[in-house]
Formats: sequence, C-alpha cells, structure tokens
Amino acid sequence: MGNADAAKTAYQAFSQGDLDTLKEGFAEDAEWQTSDELPLGGVTRGRDAIMENFAQLGNYWSSFSVEPAEFIEAGDKVIVRGTQRATGEGGSFEAPFLHLMEYRDGRVVRGEFHADSAKALKALG
Repeated sequence: MGNADAAKTAYQAFSQGDLDTLKEGFAEDAEWQTSDELPLGGVTRGRDAIMENFAQLGNYWSSFSVEPAEFIEAGDKVIVRGTQRATGEGGSFEAPFLHLMEYRDGRVVRGEFHADSAKALKALG
C-alpha cells in the first residue's frame, strides 16, 4: 500500500469516527500542525495527543467534516486537497483545505492542515 492509499484509509476512518484505526496510521512521535488561532491549534506532538485533539472536535463543532477530492503522492509526502465543512455556535461554513502529510514506514510522522481559519473562527462564534 502506498502513502496515498494510507491517507485515503485515514480519511475514511476519520469520517467514520474510527479513531482506533486512524491512530494506527500515525507514528508514536508524530507531529500535527493546525492554525494556532483555533482551539486545539498550533503544533501537537505525539500520536496520543493528536488523537485526543481529534476526539475533542465535538466539543467545538456540532458537525465537522473534511471531504478529500484529490490525493497527490510525492515520495514520502501526500498532499490532500478537499473541502472542509463545519457548524458551530456562530453558524456554518464551507472552505477548501490543503493537507500535507509526511510518511515514514507507512505512518504519518508530520501533518499540516491548512484551511480558512477566519471562516472557522466566525462559525465558532
């Protein structure tokens, strides 16, 4: 299985709320970066801490989804382009996202999620 296939498996697990399967796709020393303007944002280090952040998304959003449209594999990196949708106390939003993931031995060692943080903050209220 290539890295793009591993990314597809991760997105499917995330969309189904299957954090156990998702966790298996991360190295123990993985890092995850999102906008530091958002709750749970900044750099999170360690697979368990990353999963804890994912598990807390429901504390901020009544609905949250990322729908990938394209997976681009470039060696040990995978770029995912898609649409993010979420609803919070301030309303709903839809925006494009880019996600850059770096793999080692078939597991994510670093992920960067780039999306429209201004729309997300407004929807959070």
